[in-house]
Amino acid sequence: MKDSVIAGRYRVESEIGRGGVATVYRAIDTNLDRTVAIKILNPEWVQDPEAVGRFRREAHAAAKLNHPHIVQIWDTGIDDDVYYIVMEYLPEPDLKQVIREYAPLPGRKVIQVAQQCCQALAYAHSQGLVHRDVKPQNILFTDEGIAKLSDFGIAAVAGDDALTSSGMVLATAHYISPEQAQGKPVGPQADLYSLGCVMYEALTGHTPFTGDTPAQIATKHVRQRPPSPRTRNANITPSEEYLITKAMAKDPARRYQSARQMLADLEKLAVGQELDKTGVLPSQEAGTEPFETAPAPATPHPARRRPAAEPAPNLTLIWGTVVAVVVALVTLVLVVWLVKIAFYPGHAPKRVQVPGVKGYTATLAEDKLGEAQLKVGAITYEHDETAPPGVVIDQMPVMGQMVSVGTAVDLVINRGTEIVTVPDVAGRSVDAAQINLEQKDLRIGQITEKFSDQVPAGRVIRQEIASGTQVEKGTEVALVVSKGPEPPTPQPPEQITEPTEEPGLAPAVEPHVSISRDDTYEPADSRERRYVVKITVMGEQPDQQIEVIKRDESGGPVPELREEMNPGTAKELHLTGQGNTTIEVYHNGELVKQVPFAIEETDTD
Repeated sequence: MKDSVIAGRYRVESEIGRGGVATVYRAIDTNLDRTVAIKILNPEWVQDPEAVGRFRREAHAAAKLNHPHIVQIWDTGIDDDVYYIVMEYLPEPDLKQVIREYAPLPGRKVIQVAQQCCQALAYAHSQGLVHRDVKPQNILFTDEGIAKLSDFGIAAVAGDDALTSSGMVLATAHYISPEQAQGKPVGPQADLYSLGCVMYEALTGHTPFTGDTPAQIATKHVRQRPPSPRTRNANITPSEEYLITKAMAKDPARRYQSARQMLADLEKLAVGQELDKTGVLPSQEAGTEPFETAPAPATPHPARRRPAAEPAPNLTLIWGTVVAVVVALVTLVLVVWLVKIAFYPGHAPKRVQVPGVKGYTATLAEDKLGEAQLKVGAITYEHDETAPPGVVIDQMPVMGQMVSVGTAVDLVINRGTEIVTVPDVAGRSVDAAQINLEQKDLRIGQITEKFSDQVPAGRVIRQEIASGTQVEKGTEVALVVSKGPEPPTPQPPEQITEPTEEPGLAPAVEPHVSISRDDTYEPADSRERRYVVKITVMGEQPDQQIEVIKRDESGGPVPELREEMNPGTAKELHLTGQGNTTIEVYHNGELVKQVPFAIEETDTD
């Protein structure tokens, strides 16, 4: 596959990942001169309708999604039995590789990744799609550390059953929801359960369940409860455990009911807020609690107090007075302390100067803010062609402003050059085409003029970048524009033969000519067509001169036949033309038949 070219534009460079059904390669889009990832269905599955259907579903499902935390699909199609999907290239290791090397991961990093995945799932769910295979292998990262959810290969409309005819569940067993493991219809809550499993593994270094076979693991998701995350990593906070507990509830009704609801709790954890019911496991049916918890330590019996000896009557009054005074003083001190806490809660917080992080990547900006005892707040994205993609282009509060320690600094990250969709300008005038392209921030490229019997002069015959293709803003789109019908071409002198009637010869009679397109021909090129020319010589004149000439988009005139034929003889020619083609038949130097064929036509005689 290395060095092969797919669809005439994607040159394969190297393999970057292989699965049971498809292989992913790094490739170069030679049209746009950019690196892409291209997923190709493995040859052994090409004849499997179910595998092909899943592959096409992935392309169609993901192509509908346009979100900063979802891997962008740029193209898809079939090229000579090669099914392919072209997507953005993300060279960084996926989350599974990160977990294998560094787990357990810091809580703040896991929360950040989970936030971005929740944003992606909230968007996909709003479009009516459930991912159904959320796992660390499908969480990829940009150079700036931004998480992107990939592989919508078994995504389906919310509520659909399993995708195979046998009812087999296709999701990965370590992260599968109980309802999906049982072959039941799944909704958005299934994705949240899987995301909870991903967070469990990232924070502990262990999947919630293990087993000898996928079936054993899937059964445990339905019937058993995993160990508490905090028994595997003491650094996990009660709030983090509570969030995972709620996401992994076996009953979908007890989980977060939407990705946005789970995202709200993740955002609270990200800024250090406590969650409601922190550390409280949701009530479950007997034997179905989400985590195994350690038994509570036994409560020690309080020490028995020795009764004090009864004081002498004269001391009782003295001690009573002392106690009353002490109680009054303590009460006064307590009141003063409470007032101070309520109205004067302490010293003024330490203030620091906000550093400038413009031009930094998100990761470096977070480190620099951390050195200043600040933290990253909300992150938004904008397009700015003047700055490199993935760097901070704005911040709030601005550089130099004095703020309290722990203040969150909001960042605006540059997405780079904006991606736009090429409009359809075929059949429009050049001015109208230019307006349509400029509305999409595109430009007209090279204009090539060609004759056309079907498209009026001055209008676009075709565009070199097909409509619907996603390209960078500012891309030039080359056009082929009609010059109108081609004027008749005078016959070269050597091809013109004046008919003569010698004494005793019968007058010449035009031959019978039939010209049609061969619809049974399967071309290798989408603009190539084959035509059939049938000629039968008529009359009684011997040695009648027959000539056939072809003109197409590759040039012309091209002589296809020049022969002297006797009456009653016939000739059948099979001609191949590129694009719009005209075929002419001459008899004794006179044009007797001229048929133009446009590429859009289906039948011409």
